Amino acid sequence: MAAPEPAPGDSSLVVQDSHAAVMASAERITVVGRWVVLAAAVILNHFGNRNSQASVLVVDTILFGWGLVNLVVSVVLVRGYKPGRWFGFLTTGIDLLVATSILYFSGGYGAPTDFSLLFYLLIIASAVRLGLPGSLATAIVVALLYVVIGGLTGFATVSPPPGFVIGRVFLFLFVALVAGLLVGDVRTRLDRALRTAIERATQLDETRRREALEKERVERLEEIDQVRSDFISMVAHELQTPLASIKTQSETLLTQQHRLDQETRSALVDGIHRSAASLTDLVQDFAAVNRIENNQFSYHFEKLDLAEFVKEVVDLFPVDQRRYPMRVRVEPGLLVRADRRRLQQALLNLLNNAVKYSPRGGNIAVIAAPTKEGEAKVSVHDEGIGIRDEDLPKLFNKFTRLFDKRAINIGGSGLGLFITRSIVEAHDGHMAVESEWGKGSAFSFVLPLWQPSASSSSTTTPSSATP
Repeated sequence: MAAPEPAPGDSSLVVQDSHAAVMASAERITVVGRWVVLAAAVILNHFGNRNSQASVLVVDTILFGWGLVNLVVSVVLVRGYKPGRWFGFLTTGIDLLVATSILYFSGGYGAPTDFSLLFYLLIIASAVRLGLPGSLATAIVVALLYVVIGGLTGFATVSPPPGFVIGRVFLFLFVALVAGLLVGDVRTRLDRALRTAIERATQLDETRRREALEKERVERLEEIDQVRSDFISMVAHELQTPLASIKTQSETLLTQQHRLDQETRSALVDGIHRSAASLTDLVQDFAAVNRIENNQFSYHFEKLDLAEFVKEVVDLFPVDQRRYPMRVRVEPGLLVRADRRRLQQALLNLLNNAVKYSPRGGNIAVIAAPTKEGEAKVSVHDEGIGIRDEDLPKLFNKFTRLFDKRAINIGGSGLGLFITRSIVEAHDGHMAVESEWGKGSAFSFVLPLWQPSASSSSTTTPSSATP
């Protein structure tokens, strides 16, 4: 089972992992020491052990067994195993058993051959694994065993000089103290350096996080400022044109009324009416967006034949077929659950955009057909200016208009597609757009088909919140 990843800002797991790595390195160093001491013990046993041949044979057997243990430990550590404290206690116990056995069978502390280097190895290894407390504890145990086991052997041929045993015990404790202090100091320095590095890394991460948040906040403010600027520019432009037209035509009627014939007066009145209607549409778009964002856009859902509905909307759409030839292709049997008035508003928005951005004589096609996924899809295709790929993601945002020199004189609030998307999503549908720059676009909405198990044919619900 894999170890859990440390959480950001949590240094405890990093420190634990560092300690485990140090422990693994200590065990590898200890293994190297074991092999060196093993080789030295074999040499001492064959060239310094003046006891009987039985003593030499027994010590060789013990050293052979210890060599097998060292081989297993070496293989385990080389394969990447990270030992815990229990591993150190186990190997220390084995090393202690080997050292005391060799001490006993080589003649004890009165033997002519000094195998005490095994005990020094034990003490130093304990210091590396456990620090000063571990090395002192090991030194005390080693000293007791050295005194007891070394005095029980029957192989001794020479009596030790006075104070020999006490001096050896003193050396055990001294080695333990020095090794423990050195290892403890190294570990303390490593821990301090590691924690300092972690703190600095944490501070750096926090600084980067704050910088990222600040950058995001600045970008958001710039985006809001840009939206505000675009909104003001759009409103000024969209209001200026119809208001100027109303002002000019009404002034003409007021000042030149007695000179105008009936046909001219009718044309001026019609122009004022169209300009007022344009202002009304703009205000209605603003009101619709406000209701959508406040979750106040209500829907009256009913079963709707999409094929008949599309034909009705296209027939009602005021367009000069000679300027914008329009083709309609629908497949029968497409029943959906929809609000007729809201869906008509959405389809009219798409038709208005198709006419607005198409050149004179550009073909417009309206297609209603089922999809492979078992849904109903209504598409409006045009041969207009098209949309660049990089502009596609922001098409359905509020106040978004794609400015191009070919469409510089085309008006619009930039709210139509936002309203259309909101209406379609309230019907549990989604929008889709395909476009090729300079060749035209296809805007579609996809709705789920009517389910016979619907609880009722007519319901009124508020719109869902639109992101």
